[in-house]
Amino acid sequence: MLIPLTLVVIILIFILWFLYQKNKKIFIKIKEEKKRFSVYEKTISSLQLSNISNSRNEFSKLNRLSRNFFFEYFNLPKSRTYLEIEEHFRKQNKKDYADFCRNMSDANYKGKKVNPEEVKKLIEDFAGIIKSLQ
Repeated sequence: MLIPLTLVVIILIFILWFLYQKNKKIFIKIKEEKKRFSVYEKTISSLQLSNISNSRNEFSKLNRLSRNFFFEYFNLPKSRTYLEIEEHFRKQNKKDYADFCRNMSDANYKGKKVNPEEVKKLIEDFAGIIKSLQ
């Protein structure tokens, strides 16, 4: 009677150890994801608080930030244009994301200087996207 009971206890200990290891890996991944996400939150917050005197520079920062974000969180290649990214989001019924991409494309390729009000609006739109994922 002692051998079967010991065997059951050993099996239970092994199962608990296995589950602990799995949960530990998941916890570490979640922690890393939160850390990466907080970098985006801090960067967009600093853009929101910045005085947009050089709208082209702020637009470039937003462009790099949003492309990296779409690459990391949605596995979209950085080489895609905003119009291609917009199409991807329209297929997924993510209207806010698609509208942001359309506006980024328009601002990037319309041929004239991006004004500070446009940049401020784009920054707010992107901040909304980030907040919607929390």
